[in-house]
Amino acid sequence: MRPIALLLTAASVLFSSAACAENDWLVISGAAYHFDRRDELRGDNPGAGWERPSQKWPLSWMAGYYRNSYDRDTFYAGARWEPLRWEHVKLGVFVGAASGYDSPVVALPMASVEYGRVGINFVAAPTIGDYTGYVGAQLKFRFD
Repeated sequence: MRPIALLLTAASVLFSSAACAENDWLVISGAAYHFDRRDELRGDNPGAGWERPSQKWPLSWMAGYYRNSYDRDTFYAGARWEPLRWEHVKLGVFVGAASGYDSPVVALPMASVEYGRVGINFVAAPTIGDYTGYVGAQLKFRFD
């Protein structure tokens, strides 16, 4: 229960009107489809985060929490670089740090679809050794 209290506290600070800038996003983590369909892997990954687009470069700063597929707490922070854009679709890579895994450093391909104040992020990872690959999704809602 402690991670939930921590998450709610962090969210209230991050998303207070003083902390939010125009165009910030509330990100709700939610689902993962694993290529290896083992029963011990979670398909639901509840959590919340924050995303702030850069005004200068094609990137967004990201931070948050979710319960990962190995049933561990994951806190993450980093940047999503999206140099490829077409209409409402952006393609790129997330680079940052994430707890709850064997390696804390991550670099994963991402896609983002945004329309108005609603969007969805997709992230993917290949199967490498004992680590099973997946495609994950996050819903997001923009503050205006």
